[in-house]
Order: sequence, then C-alpha cells, then structure tokens
Amino acid sequence: MTSSLTIITIGFIQAFFFAVLALTKKNKEVADYILASLFFILCYHLGVNYLMLSEDIKNFPYLIGTSGPLSFLYGPLLFFFIKNYISEKSRFKPKYLLHFLPFIADHIYNFVHLYFKTGDQKISIFNEIVAGRPGFEISISLLLRSFSPLVYSIWSIFVLRVHRKNLKKLYSFTSDKLKLEWLWYLTWSMFIVGCSAMILNSIIVFFDIVDWIRLREMVFVIATFWVFFLGYYSIRKTPFYRSYHIDGLDTLELDEIAEQPEKYEKTRLKEEDIPGLKKMLLDYIEISKPYLNKNLTIGELAESLEVPTYQLSQLINDQLGKSFFEFINAYRVEEVKERFFDPRFSNLTLLGIAMECGFNSKASFNRIFKQLTGETPTEYIRKKKTA
Repeated sequence: MTSSLTIITIGFIQAFFFAVLALTKKNKEVADYILASLFFILCYHLGVNYLMLSEDIKNFPYLIGTSGPLSFLYGPLLFFFIKNYISEKSRFKPKYLLHFLPFIADHIYNFVHLYFKTGDQKISIFNEIVAGRPGFEISISLLLRSFSPLVYSIWSIFVLRVHRKNLKKLYSFTSDKLKLEWLWYLTWSMFIVGCSAMILNSIIVFFDIVDWIRLREMVFVIATFWVFFLGYYSIRKTPFYRSYHIDGLDTLELDEIAEQPEKYEKTRLKEEDIPGLKKMLLDYIEISKPYLNKNLTIGELAESLEVPTYQLSQLINDQLGKSFFEFINAYRVEEVKERFFDPRFSNLTLLGIAMECGFNSKASFNRIFKQLTGETPTEYIRKKKTA
C-alpha cells in the first residue's frame, strides 16, 4: 500500500467516525443530520476511490461509477449546513430540490450508460480511464464535478457575509465566535479543495501524458485533509453562537425582510405607534441602563420592553438611524466618560471602568471610543484635565 492510499484509508475511517459522532450527540439539530450525511457520503466516496486507485475495484465492478455523482452533493450539503446553523428558522422548501438536480442527472446518465453493463464491460471502461482515455462524457463529468463545490463555496461565503453584516443590528458586542469564523475556515477550505480538484482533473482531461492514478490519488489525499478539517471544526463547534440566539429574529431573516418588505408588512411598526415606543425605549435606556450588560442583545431588550424584536429593530434602524450595536455602544461611551472623573470610581483602572460600562475587551473599547469621539480614551482624559 502506498503512502497516498494509507492517507485515503485514514480519511475513510475519519469520515465514518465523525458521521457516527454527529448522529450520537445529544440535542441534535437539523444541521447535525446534514453534517452526518456529508460525512457518510465522504466515507463512501473515499472507500470506492480507494478500490479504484488500488485497482481492487476489478473485484467489485458493480461499484464502478457509483461514487462520482456524489461530488455534486458536497456543495449543497455544506451550504444547507451553514444556513441551518445560522438560522433555526431555515426550513426545507421544495425549491431546494433544484440544488440536487446535477446529482440526479449524473446518476441518470450513469444509469443509462453504465449501470446495466456487465462487469467485464465496466472493467474495460475503467482500464480506458486509467490509460488516460476517459472519453468526452467522462471528461465533462470530471470537470463539472469539480466545478460544483467552487460555486457553492462562493455562495456560502455570500451567506456568511450577510450574517456578519447583520450582526450589529442584533448584538451590542462582537467576537470571532459570534462571527462564526470557523464556518469561514470550512468554506474557504472547500473552495481550496475544489480549486485543487479542478486543476488536477483538468490535467487528466487535457493532457494524455500524465499518470491518471497518481493525479487521482492527489485529489483524494487533499479530500482526506478536508475531512479532518471539517470534522475538527464542526464536531467541536462552539455553542457560543447558540447561547446568544435571538428568538424571533436572526441575521439571515433580516436580509430577507430587507429584500421582501411586503411579506412582513403586517408585522411592521405603525406610524402612530412610533412616538410612544421611541419614548419608552429612550426612557428605559436612561433609567435602567441595560447597556451595562456586556452581552446585551436586541432580543433581551425587546423582552424587557415587551415589544416584538423585529419592531424594536425597525425603530432603532429606521427611526434612530443606527444599528443596535451603534445605539448601545454610544450610551456605553457616554457612561465611561462620566465615570472617568467621578471620585466613586477612582479605584478602578481605565479598562476596569470600561468593562463595568459594558465593554467586553480593551481592543473593542479603544476602537469604539475613538470611532465615536475621534480620540483615544487617554487623549480624551488628557485633554479634559488640561482644559
């Protein structure tokens, strides 16, 4: 067994292990079932290709061609995993079946042109491929199978960008965990794997002087590393984002509301209700000072005010012209400025005051303070003392 086949074997075992792990975890969500499906498909794909690359597939000719169409599933499954993890409201819709049409079409083609052939005929086709003569149909199929993960990687990056953009409308704080950095790593890693597969498969298709077996080994060695990457980040994914999930609204739904306002017309604020709700919000902020809670979300504030989360978001964004993040942190900065020169807080450091006012790190405090005042905290204090 070559070192490449050993690595692919490890990938096969890893994929099966991670699939079982995803299915046996407590409090499973839809995203966990999608993840398990993805790992089982990777397990089968790596297993069949191990047989092909070792040429043991000749002992199991009925498996020839069964794993190829699976390449069309990786992109959609990762895409739906990301959407379901970000938004618990993301439900399966009949139109989602369109994402699986390339997989179905590839299987139909194989059903017509390959599956009913005898074992000897399938082995003959396999030998032609190994010899560097895959034929036009198989060549096109190889390229399309590599192209699919690239398309869905880009699509997933767009979804994650929407999530990151809308975080400030729902949260008064930021963190890499809230931004779901690990999902960015997974998506970019699939993009890299897709690019690698596209390059190697293009060499197989357009250059007949290359060693087909060696190049395919490279493709699946890269895929094995992606299995580990996917398993490492997804199985140990932090519950941090779920801990601050906002009932009634999420980052992806905000974008849907912006794109289809007529769909949410009935839940929008009525003009006659705006002045009263605005006064209630500002009074509550001044008196109760909820911004001192460093993990404050718009959902918690809406619950305190006993108003729908979406309506409060609409009020802050449309009527006050700010994101929730900007709105809350402006109060935090003003609170910090008051406490800087208050004798009651003279025992605290500059950072200590900031943390008590709702900031959760020195970096975010310095950045937000300068954005809102045009000065660093130290510059502001020095200027006030010399005034």
